[in-house]
Amino acid sequence: MIESVPCCSFMCFRQWDLETLNNETIERETLLSSISINTAAEQDDTAQNIIVPNRRTASVSRVSISEDAAATLSFHDINYFIGSKIKPSKHRLKLPSLPCLKSQEYKQILFNISGRFSNGMNAILGPTGCGKSSLLDILADRKDRHGLSGRVLVDGLPRHPSFKYIVGYVVQEDIFTGTLTVRENLLFSANLRLSKTVSTLEKNARVSRIITELGLESCADTRMGTDFLRGVSGGEKKRTCIGMELVLSPKILFLDEPTTGECVYHGPINDIETYFSTLGYQCKLHDNPTDFVLDILIDANRTPETLAKLNDEYKQSSMHIEVLARAQQENNTENQELLQSTIVVEAAQALRTEIFYVSQRTLRNALRNPAMALAQVVVSIMIGFLVGLVFYDLKKTTDPGIQDRLGTIFFIVVNQIFSSMSAIEPLLQERVLFLHEYTSGYYRIQTFFIAKLVCDLFPMRAIPSVLFSAIAYFMTGLARTTVALIIVVLIYVGMMVFSGFLIKLTSMFNWLSWIQWISAFRYASNVLTINEFQGLKLCLPNQTNVCLVMGEDVLSDRGIDHGTAWDLWKNFFALTMMTTIFFVLAYIRLLRIKKTK
Repeated sequence: MIESVPCCSFMCFRQWDLETLNNETIERETLLSSISINTAAEQDDTAQNIIVPNRRTASVSRVSISEDAAATLSFHDINYFIGSKIKPSKHRLKLPSLPCLKSQEYKQILFNISGRFSNGMNAILGPTGCGKSSLLDILADRKDRHGLSGRVLVDGLPRHPSFKYIVGYVVQEDIFTGTLTVRENLLFSANLRLSKTVSTLEKNARVSRIITELGLESCADTRMGTDFLRGVSGGEKKRTCIGMELVLSPKILFLDEPTTGECVYHGPINDIETYFSTLGYQCKLHDNPTDFVLDILIDANRTPETLAKLNDEYKQSSMHIEVLARAQQENNTENQELLQSTIVVEAAQALRTEIFYVSQRTLRNALRNPAMALAQVVVSIMIGFLVGLVFYDLKKTTDPGIQDRLGTIFFIVVNQIFSSMSAIEPLLQERVLFLHEYTSGYYRIQTFFIAKLVCDLFPMRAIPSVLFSAIAYFMTGLARTTVALIIVVLIYVGMMVFSGFLIKLTSMFNWLSWIQWISAFRYASNVLTINEFQGLKLCLPNQTNVCLVMGEDVLSDRGIDHGTAWDLWKNFFALTMMTTIFFVLAYIRLLRIKKTK
């Protein structure tokens, strides 16, 4: 159990128990293994093992289980294929595909891995690329179940849906909100993940205690930092990420390379030296035993004969028999699973509370990010004035009045459609954040969805659209009606070719004309065109008293229905339905995202 983390390179703990993994297959590209260490003689409360800077590139992934919980984590016959949706029998699998597509191969990266982690500090050692992170993701239930076989048990029981609410996971990449301070990120985690019975005062006290224990007092009120904003140091970011998991007081804490591969263990490792000395590997005096073991694993990976020898020797060892025996005892859970199925999973906070805190963070992020908050408004105002100047005070004449009005409507609709694409980049940037927080049990999917609609879509997309439309309409002299000012807010996507502006719909091939019915661009332009030309009288140039062309004639010429009120409102209805469908599809997509990788 971690007692304190004064800085990124030093961690104090009382127990370091490395359990052995069973790898049945020797024909893999890299070797994943760890060695059992007996620390029974070193469990005095005053004993401390220190992690110091490492000169090597090999890394460590840890699974820390708090002592008071006395939990055990066992895994049995874990096999994992990248991208595979079935259980193949070979290391590489080719699946048939369409003739126009290349044949896909699926690679097996974990082979019959079994083992057991007991109470205390545990580690998975291995060279770069050997599968440590993949195994840790599987143990933490962060991998897609497709291509995965085997069992993972906690205290002898399969992982319950409540598993994500009782564990913490610090991933390799630092995941946080850069515009928030260190304290605000910690409070965000505490407010959403701690039980509703914990008072606000207690949450603040816990956050303050973690800030002190992690040595973050000097930067507690400093923003984390973004690509455009300098923030705290790399070590402080990592400690903040660890603190965001520690506020939960998790039963199991997973840490994937928390020291970025810059640490090495210097504690007692009597069993390691004894075990490898019987295999003919002698650790030299003053040589780091952990580096010595990793050298053996790396060299064995390059030599199949040595790898086969190590596997065979291990299968005959007492450690292998002991680990499998303990794992097998926990694997017999048929009767216990029925009892576990009656457990009711309840989120830490109510839905409205989750929406409040996620919306609060979204608004803070928007207000503290000038590039995102001001750019939308400023650009919309500038383009609105530009359109107003170019099409200033349109004439009510047949030439060029008709063409100028159609051109103005076309430009307005195109601008609104393409400006809505600015919502894509923030969503892509927040995708990793959402996946991590959702799989960690911060909030429900609908919480994130509603918060984005309320705090991002409307203020960041609707307000700039209204400003642009108001400026453009008043300067160009288009019909100043409520419909004209609010319709552009409903425009999100479009198909310009099939809108009827660039080519008359009646001139298209019949087998292409159906696309017009799914073109949001067409429905939006129809509303604006009907609104502008309905009841408009167009006069001859330089003869304002001779009006030979009616606006209805222009609508009929372009194939736009306009005879009844429904001809106008059916376009509103179509836009509303398309927008609703896109929202539903976006929500379904969020539901389908289950794991971070």
